[in-house]
Amino acid sequence: MLHNDAAIRQFFKVAAGVACLTALELGVYALLGRFSVPVLLGALFGMAVSCLNFLALTVTVSRAADRAEDGGDPFKAKAAVQGSSVLRLLVLAAAYILVLKFTALDPLAAVLPLVYVQISISLMEFFRKDGEKNGSQRP
Repeated sequence: MLHNDAAIRQFFKVAAGVACLTALELGVYALLGRFSVPVLLGALFGMAVSCLNFLALTVTVSRAADRAEDGGDPFKAKAAVQGSSVLRLLVLAAAYILVLKFTALDPLAAVLPLVYVQISISLMEFFRKDGEKNGSQRP
C-alpha cells in the first residue's frame, strides 16, 4: 500500500495526535457535564473518519509521487491526487449527512476530529527538531 516509510510514520504520528485530541475533547465534554454515549460514539466516529481520510490522502499522494518519480507523467499524478480529493470530500459529506440523520451520534463531537488532523500536523511541525525535515533525518 505505502512504500514510503516516512509517509507511514507521518500517518501514525497524525493518528496518535488525533486520538489524543479526541480524548481531550471527551474530557472537556465530561468537565462541562455534557458527556454521554452519543458524544462518545460521535467522537469515535469522527476520529475514525478523519484518520481514514488522512490515510487515503497519504496513500494517494505517496502513489502519485512514486509514479512521477519512476518516470510517469506528472500531470497524471496531479490529476490522480485532485480526483482523490474530490472523491474523499464526497465521502466525507455523505458520512456527515448520515451523522446528522442518525441521532445516536452527537454531530459536534463527530465533526471536531476533522480539525484535529491539521492541529496534529501543525504541532508536529512546531515541535520538529532542527535536523528533521518532513519526518525524516537529514544525512
